[in-house]
Amino acid sequence: MKIKTKLLLEVFILFLLIGTISLISIINTKQIQETFSSISTETLPVLNTLKNMRYASTQISAITMEIILIEDETRNLSGSQYQELEEMLESSFFKIEQAKTLFNESFSKYSNIMIEKYSNEVDNTESLAEKWNEMLFISNKMIQLKTSGTSGLKILNLNKAFDTSYENMNVQIDHAIESTTANIEQRQTYVESLISEITWSVVISLNVFIIIVLAIRIFILKSISNPLNEMRYVTAAISKGNYILYPEKGNDEISELGKDINIMSKDLKGLHKKIIEKERLSSIGSLATRLAHDIRNPLSVIKNSFEIIEIKMEGNLDKSLQNNFGRIQRAVERISHQTEDVLDFVNVTKVQYGLHSVEEIIRLTISNIIIPDKIKMHISKEDSVILCDVYKLEIVFGNLINNACYAIPQGGEISFTTLETDEDLIIEMKDSGKGIPEDVIGKIFDPLFTTKQIGTGLGLASCQSIIEAHGGKISVKNNPTTFTIRLPKKPNNYQLSAKK
Repeated sequence: MKIKTKLLLEVFILFLLIGTISLISIINTKQIQETFSSISTETLPVLNTLKNMRYASTQISAITMEIILIEDETRNLSGSQYQELEEMLESSFFKIEQAKTLFNESFSKYSNIMIEKYSNEVDNTESLAEKWNEMLFISNKMIQLKTSGTSGLKILNLNKAFDTSYENMNVQIDHAIESTTANIEQRQTYVESLISEITWSVVISLNVFIIIVLAIRIFILKSISNPLNEMRYVTAAISKGNYILYPEKGNDEISELGKDINIMSKDLKGLHKKIIEKERLSSIGSLATRLAHDIRNPLSVIKNSFEIIEIKMEGNLDKSLQNNFGRIQRAVERISHQTEDVLDFVNVTKVQYGLHSVEEIIRLTISNIIIPDKIKMHISKEDSVILCDVYKLEIVFGNLINNACYAIPQGGEISFTTLETDEDLIIEMKDSGKGIPEDVIGKIFDPLFTTKQIGTGLGLASCQSIIEAHGGKISVKNNPTTFTIRLPKKPNNYQLSAKK
């Protein structure tokens, strides 16, 4: 998982947790708001209407008794005092009407709320209405009897019934108030429990949130720090020459960096190997150069002396002596060829470019090599010209032809073909030999590597260095054995020389 993906996942989980906590809080807060709303829109209005109804019943009771007392007084008075008591009676009757209106309005609200919200309390509403009507009926009857001058005993009996009705009315209202108060307390308890639940939910959610965040953070830090520590160990080992590889696992940026470090380690290992090989070859080359020069001079003396002897004894040689002379000549040529291989590999000189025909270079090379009669040479008729160092390419073609001749001792064919592309010239040399063993084909360009009983193992290495000096490449494949040389038509180092 990419580091960026890990961080985005962490942010996503954080938002998810925050959203969960917020959702829990919002849901519980909404429930609290709904509870308070129901208290303010349902329970409190019920309580207020009950209080108003009790106030109205109290007013009816008090004013009824007040009217009876005023009626008693009016019988013994006249004139202005009587007029004053009449006004008081009118005021009392007006107050009774106000109390009735207050009760009716409050009862209407109360009954509507009960029917809509508390259908199980409808019986209590009907009972309350009966008690109110009974109380009004007795009150009206007492006032009528008193006004008509009925005896006090009958009014006294009605007064007892009135008091009983008033008490029953208040008991009914008190019962409803207690029920409403209990409902309010129940709602308050519910709100308190919700607040407690919210508190615990938030506390638990925050703890879980913190634990998850820490776990994610530790995971991300470990997924970054552990590979970095391992990478540090690998790079420290590489700096000391121990070219170990970083264990590739995962697909994040650190793993990609680890793969790059492995590539670097492999390249450094190969480069280190090449440097050691170059130092070794340099030491061998210095010694080989001195030996080659030391061998070359006496070899020239032997060759010249042998040619003089051969000329002087021409016509006087028997068959045995001719065979011996032939062996001597071949041995001298072999030593001379091996000496030239060493010098060609060691003496790397600057490429001297010129425009030359590939066919002419190949034919010139063939003319300077002793090729057995059993081997046929074929050169394609399609000729091409290219910028190259003719003397160095003669060395390349000479080495390739000599190796091909060695590969087909019983005879066969060696063919050269050329092919042009937009940027390169491709030269292929094929032979009809049995091919190169698969376990050897990858090593044939290594210096000092050879499968022959004779030779220095430097011929093909020289070929590779010469072609690479031209900015080209040389490769080989089997079935049939084919050496492919790819030379650029416009070598980079030639362009630089031209600019200078």
